[in-house]
Formats: sequence, structure tokens, C-alpha cells
Amino acid sequence: MALIGHLGSEPTPRVMRSGLGDVAESYSFRCDAKQAERRFRDFDRWIGGVAHFVLGDVLPERIVKGSQPVYTDGAVVGVAVITTMAIQNLSVDPAVCRIAEGVDYGDGNVRRPRMGDVLLTVDGGTSIGKAVVFDLPGDYAVDSHVAILRPVGLDPVVLVHLLASPLGQLQFQRAESGASGQTAVTEEDIRRFRFPLLDPDVQARAIADVREARAKALGLREEADAFEQKGWEAFLKDCAPGL
Repeated sequence: MALIGHLGSEPTPRVMRSGLGDVAESYSFRCDAKQAERRFRDFDRWIGGVAHFVLGDVLPERIVKGSQPVYTDGAVVGVAVITTMAIQNLSVDPAVCRIAEGVDYGDGNVRRPRMGDVLLTVDGGTSIGKAVVFDLPGDYAVDSHVAILRPVGLDPVVLVHLLASPLGQLQFQRAESGASGQTAVTEEDIRRFRFPLLDPDVQARAIADVREARAKALGLREEADAFEQKGWEAFLKDCAPGL
């Protein structure tokens, strides 16, 4: 699909032609040059021509963010807090979670992650748009940079892959706003994300394909790291014999 070539990040052109009519077509009425970039216009034309759904339609509950806990440096007993750093490669690394003595889960424990929740990083510049299905046993919390999405009628695994895909990342790039390094996306932004309606068989095949590709990529990265390590070992052998 030709559109894929324009889904990645690209520099904003020095000169673009737009108008108030284009601004009016945006729900946010944002009058900034980024909204007129070709990749966003191409996406609008494409998604408007296929059967699609709006993310808010499968999120009947409000999107909640965690509170900002008080961490206890060096503590090993307490609540493990999932931060943006702990969410990597569609998974949570428990070793990176920070420990807090107590956490505010809100009324009805609404901020406590449940099995099958989708955790999504929603602010922090380049950290925006990382997603994972929560499936860890034990007592966990999320901090104020991580939102909890509870989809109904859509498999959380499918949602995570849609958000992580070029289709999702493009919409994060379009929606993020704020000062450099402090950008964020709002709940209103996220609820207006659009994705194609997919047959369950297509969903399963697409996820299987990307998982296979990511596993191969991981193997290649590990092989490349091993080659680089051998190179440094040879360097030290030549430059620092006996070390």
C-alpha cells in the first residue's frame, strides 16, 4: 500500500499551503503546520475510504492514569510501579519497575491494573505511544505517565498491535502537543483514533506475521551484538594485551 511510505515521521516542509477550511475539518481546531503534512492528509483520505471504527467506541469506561507515587529508594517490599521505562517492545520488564510503599488506586481501585488491561504511555515526548497488555501476577500500579485502557468488544492484544503499528504511531504523532520534551496526548485525542475494521481471521494472521518478524529481528540484533562484542575483544587483545 503506497500510504505506508508516508506513515513514518518526516520533517515538516518549509512551505505548505493550507487554510482555515483545513483547520475546521479537525476536531481539535489546531492551527499548526503539522496538521497539514502530507502523511496525515493521506491517512485521512485512506481511512475515510475503508470500513473503520473510532477507538472511543470500544472504550466505554473513562481512560484513567495512575497517580504519582512516592518511591522508596532501595526498598524491595512494596508496590511495583510500571513506568514508561518499564514498557518496552510490547511487554513490561518487572526489573525496571520502581518500588513505592503505598499507592493511591482511586475510588473502587480504578487505577489498579487488571489482567487484560491495555497500558499506554501518554506523555513524555518520545515515550508516547508504547502499549502492552497487562498480564503480570502480583501487586502492581502505574504512574501518572501511563494510562489504563479497558476495551470492550476488541481483543486487547489486537488493540496493542494497532496502537504500536504505523497506523497507530502516525496518530500519536499527529495528536501530541505541548512544549518540546513535555508533549502529551489527551483522552479526547485517543478516543478519536481510527482503525480499519478487520475480520477475526485477518487479525489473527496479521498478529502472527508481525510476531514472527519481530522474533527474527530480535535474533538478528542479538547476533549483531555478539559480532560487535567480538570486535571489541579483538581490539583489547591488540591494544591492551594481558589486561
